[in-house]
Amino acid sequence: MYKLVLSDLDETLIVNHRVPEFNQKAVQKAREKGVKFVVCTGRSQMMIDDILRDLSTYDQKEEYSICFNGGLVMENKNKRILHFHPLDYKKAEIIHREGIRRGLCIILFTIDHCFLIHPIESEIQRKIAQKAAYTIIEDDDFTRFKDKKIAKILLVKDDMDYLKQLRDEVAPLVEGVELSFSSNRYMECTSEGVNKGEGLRWLADYLHIDIKDTIAIGDNYNDVTMLECAGIGACVSSSNDDIKAISDYICQHDYGDGAVKEVLEKFI
Repeated sequence: MYKLVLSDLDETLIVNHRVPEFNQKAVQKAREKGVKFVVCTGRSQMMIDDILRDLSTYDQKEEYSICFNGGLVMENKNKRILHFHPLDYKKAEIIHREGIRRGLCIILFTIDHCFLIHPIESEIQRKIAQKAAYTIIEDDDFTRFKDKKIAKILLVKDDMDYLKQLRDEVAPLVEGVELSFSSNRYMECTSEGVNKGEGLRWLADYLHIDIKDTIAIGDNYNDVTMLECAGIGACVSSSNDDIKAISDYICQHDYGDGAVKEVLEKFI
């Protein structure tokens, strides 16, 4: 019996930054069967309150969330941090430098705040829609982050071919940093060993759940590790072909019309 389900948020569980009613009802039925339903997202723990409210797990004991692509695991009650793996300052500085050199919008997350560096308007509007606390930075001084716990950095470009080339150029400069992609516009940079698969393994071990009794649902490249790690890895119908190739189950539905609901009804 499956005991733990992890779901990505953007382009998987949510529509317009909230959980649609059909997914809410499916998650509730799964929880009534004793299944833990956990969001596993690149977002910070400060940006998911409304989503957890939709799932009835907000501020609840023995309910959990995985944020920053696996870099942070928390119990939802009082946002109690169980595990956090920050990004090395020196490597973060190099990533920032490479983004600045290319004229890119950069999004930097500390453990409790979001910074938009040379932002583009679409990212400002996205943070407003996400109800995220953010600060805009227009200069290139990275020393302001010297004493902060950096969770991850995003380099933004609405061009996956460009981002894949960027990864190949940046990777040798920051050996060991995890580089992945999400939402077809972000290159996500996290500490070595930080990915959604490791987040899944950490939480399953913490809850004493066998990894074969887990399900992961996602859509994009930063979901690959958890799709491969879980007992069943399921992707939404609009996923790229290489995501489908590593998935155990390909949904007939897309995120907007019930992919998560489909997976829960089929396997739970």
